[in-house]
Amino acid sequence: MNDTQPTDSRTGTRDPGLYWLAAVILLIVACLAALPFVSSREADSTMVALKNVSDKAHAYDHLLDLLKDAETGQRGYVITGDASFLAPYDSATAEMPDALRRLAPLADGPDERATQAEIDRYVHLKLDELARTIALRRTDGLPAAAAAVGDRTGKTYMDRLRALIGDRVDALERDRHTLRDRLATTLGYNTLLGILASAASALMIGVALYVVRRSLRGRAQAADLARRQAEDHAEQARASQARSQRLAVTAEMLQAMDSLTRADELRDVLPGFLPQLLPGSAGAVYLYRHSRDFLQRVATWGGAVHHPDLVSPAQCWSLRFGRMHVAEPGAGLRCPHCGDGAPGHADLCVPMISQGEVLGLLVASVPAGPDSASDQAAANAISEQLALGTSNINLREVLRRQSTVDELTGLYNRRYFDETLRRELFRAERKRAALALVMIDLDHFKRMNDTYGHEAGDIVLRAVGQVLREGVRRSDVACRYGGEELVLVLPECDAAAAVRSAETIRATIAALELHHGDTLLPDVTASFGIAVWPANGDDAATLLQAADRALYTAKHAGRNRVCTA
Repeated sequence: MNDTQPTDSRTGTRDPGLYWLAAVILLIVACLAALPFVSSREADSTMVALKNVSDKAHAYDHLLDLLKDAETGQRGYVITGDASFLAPYDSATAEMPDALRRLAPLADGPDERATQAEIDRYVHLKLDELARTIALRRTDGLPAAAAAVGDRTGKTYMDRLRALIGDRVDALERDRHTLRDRLATTLGYNTLLGILASAASALMIGVALYVVRRSLRGRAQAADLARRQAEDHAEQARASQARSQRLAVTAEMLQAMDSLTRADELRDVLPGFLPQLLPGSAGAVYLYRHSRDFLQRVATWGGAVHHPDLVSPAQCWSLRFGRMHVAEPGAGLRCPHCGDGAPGHADLCVPMISQGEVLGLLVASVPAGPDSASDQAAANAISEQLALGTSNINLREVLRRQSTVDELTGLYNRRYFDETLRRELFRAERKRAALALVMIDLDHFKRMNDTYGHEAGDIVLRAVGQVLREGVRRSDVACRYGGEELVLVLPECDAAAAVRSAETIRATIAALELHHGDTLLPDVTASFGIAVWPANGDDAATLLQAADRALYTAKHAGRNRVCTA
């Protein structure tokens, strides 16, 4: 029987040192293969934890925004008695149960569940207080409702809710920073492990070749086996290092996207990262327009100028199938928006899906060959990360607009006006510069609503809002104060300049020709009251009262005029 155990080619005796060398090589290879895998799993788990923290913070922020909208609607109704002000209140109270239910499964541990229970209790107390005040306004009028608001019970509930939710959001922000630090550390370890794996593999290759050549010079099969093992080790090290680098670039891309406030800013960010994530590729990223009829190109990379600006969903097979579509060179089923394709390249179309909703499309042209499968897997992962980042950008943009802009007129809302007036008064006092406040009230607006309907009133408000937006300087702030009352904050503007600006706007409003369907609406006019800091008041409340008195004077002097305090 042939003896296949290792022998010394010079003496014909068995060489026990080869057994030990084989055992050490296997042990080191196992360790090198396991360490990057374990480290990569740690990075993946940290990415999942980051997403969970982000979802939880959005849920708490959404709950607080609903409470603010409900309180804003209640106050508007109590002050004016106009039921249209209850729209945000009704919308917020309808969404509140779902918002509370979404928070429940996100709780980690008994402490957070206890906090959520307290939040739930105060939410119901606050909603009861809002409903009670609204009912008082309907039945007993403004004095009774104002007295109910004045006992500060609702403020106490709201302050407690702000404190509870603020504490949770602050804690989540700390968790997010901790997880990002952990991710950065893990990625650093991955890179280091890749380098160490390459160095250790090179060292073991050298040692193995030296020992084998010395001990088994006549055994070509053993040398060939060692060479194949060395190539496998080098490939494993290369793949591990490439994965570590891709994870690091992905984390940097997500961090950059997390700082964006508008989706159109992606054109400046994505071209710096996508070529690193898909080497040798070219492509484009599309997002759905608000109308959802077309996808609009927001970023390109790799010289992919042939991609059209707009893509119809019917033009892309991946959007039809709801999954990645690959068109190999010469394949028949190609998306029209990809054109003929580059020679030797495969075209990938991947839908960007977040929480079941298609937000956009990733289109990439990658080299066809043995790495094509790896590029396809990477494109799938990249589309998921892009969808997550885009969803967060859209959410931040919606929340920012909802919190500062009046949806009907496009002007800033009352909350933004209060913050702006305080800020500009502080700036004016510091710079010793004038500041003008212009209160505007549309004349006979109630008559317009009663005669032609609220849709006609909305047409008037939208048109006047456009006049104000186009008629002020970039440094000025135009706001909807409430109902048909509008207000302008004019920094570094004295009384004479404020009067000139108001007169221009008044004349523009008076020249409007507005139609409601086929009906020509009556001429729209407005009365203006101007107050100037510091001559007419040294704080926000006094300045507002002075402007309001001037507006009252304009009303009683015949309307459609400008009066100063």
